[in-house]
Amino acid sequence: MSGLTEQEILSKHKQSLGEGRDACQWLGRNADPEYLAPRGRHYGNLKRALNALEGTCRQLAAFRADTRWTKLGFLYARAMRVAQAKFVRQDWMAFNQMQQLFENGLRRMDELQNAKTGKLGPILPKRTDWMVLPDLQPPQSPWTPQGRLRN
Repeated sequence: MSGLTEQEILSKHKQSLGEGRDACQWLGRNADPEYLAPRGRHYGNLKRALNALEGTCRQLAAFRADTRWTKLGFLYARAMRVAQAKFVRQDWMAFNQMQQLFENGLRRMDELQNAKTGKLGPILPKRTDWMVLPDLQPPQSPWTPQGRLRN
């Protein structure tokens, strides 16, 4: 267990939500040809933010013995896989939609910080089917072998 306090972990979680939102905003701008901009740095920022969010969720799950945080961490891990696929396919509009994930997280931050369950001891999931990952196709290039753009 690290020497971090719960407040420090929550602060990092909130900071990562803001960084992820900003990165999605920049990547989403590429959908408009007039705002086309370099995107590698912003994609890197998005990946770092999603990794930090998954990590803070794991820390809070262990710190609070609450598996609801594990489920939230799973959501961010899955978002990382989706972001990678969308980046490779150059689906910039998807990043505008992904921005909602971070905005919802920022709005619900107070609720997450002060979540009181009234239970003593660990909070375990009622069912475990949410932990099963479906097979996700590997990212594909937007170009066909003949040099045409895929539909």
